[in-house]
Amino acid sequence: MQSKSRIVGSSTAAKVFVVFAAALLPLSISVLSNRKSKPGLDQRSSSGFLATGNTGQQQAAPSAQSASDPTAWGSNHIGKPIPEYVHGDECLFCHRNNIGTTWQKNAHGVTVRQGEDAPELQAIVRQQPALASVATQIEYFLGSRHRVRFLKKDGYGKFALLNTQAVLGPEAKVDKWIDVDKLSWDKERFGNRCAGCHSTAVDSTAKTFTAFGLDCYACHGDVTLEHTKDTSLMWLSKKRRDDARAITSICAQCHLRFGKSRSTGLPYPNNFIAGDNLFQDYEVDFARADDENLNPGDRHILRNVRDVVLRGQQAITCLTCHQVHANSTAKHSAATRGTICADCHGTKFTLEMKPYAVHSSLCEY
Repeated sequence: MQSKSRIVGSSTAAKVFVVFAAALLPLSISVLSNRKSKPGLDQRSSSGFLATGNTGQQQAAPSAQSASDPTAWGSNHIGKPIPEYVHGDECLFCHRNNIGTTWQKNAHGVTVRQGEDAPELQAIVRQQPALASVATQIEYFLGSRHRVRFLKKDGYGKFALLNTQAVLGPEAKVDKWIDVDKLSWDKERFGNRCAGCHSTAVDSTAKTFTAFGLDCYACHGDVTLEHTKDTSLMWLSKKRRDDARAITSICAQCHLRFGKSRSTGLPYPNNFIAGDNLFQDYEVDFARADDENLNPGDRHILRNVRDVVLRGQQAITCLTCHQVHANSTAKHSAATRGTICADCHGTKFTLEMKPYAVHSSLCEY
């Protein structure tokens, strides 16, 4: 009798369990369905960023291949007054021997030059008869390696841009001229398109610059004299180049030419200072990094920036292969076997770079 009661009890318990499980099954399916359909748990939203149920909640650091919000870290100086920064001439008082001697050999140092500092470009003007009517007005030169544009002062912190271009070939000789037949000065073009990368400390509202060309402030930030005792206070110094996102922001402010300022609509950021998070103001479509029709030079930059700011990769930044001073590409003497390196060195990673031409609708070449 006792044995029979155990069997009956077990059978009853089994029935209860089956009924209970059947009741829970729809709930379990509903939970799993919601988990798949809502990006707030572990799915990516349509924007490609990881979403959370609570938008105000800070997310954990992204893994190497997950997408993160590029605006989530750091701070910015959007719309704030331009600081009274230390000028490059003051910097050269101490750095005249280690930086001053090589700066004019670096493309960063010759983005804009006065006529007296560019005799070879003055010669180009003299050799073109079509420029005779404006030759005495040309005071500055924009560019020096592939294209040369011509500038004159047009009030405080402003340039007027001549519509013609000189296209340079080997040994900096003019291959051809563009729009040299009908010359005209444009007073708005430099401020609307060029100022952010060819001048320093730009007021985005007035579209005026504090200094022509790139001053030390553009890459090293608002440095105080205390950096003479502690160089880690200066961005991109040997003691302050461990923050991949900040380094990438510094270089991308000019070299990433596909975005625009959210606050002004201009093709350059609003009062970016080294150390800021560029992407809190500068909006970029990173999907273009996989566009094979994009020229290799710009695609290479876009991919590297994407890998750092979206995927959280820290190993390779612009400084891995490029120098801020002297010859920017000197470190290419040893090709690194990384995915990003294949853009220029090919999948066999040879020291010889694949030839390519860079074109930019923004820069008009």
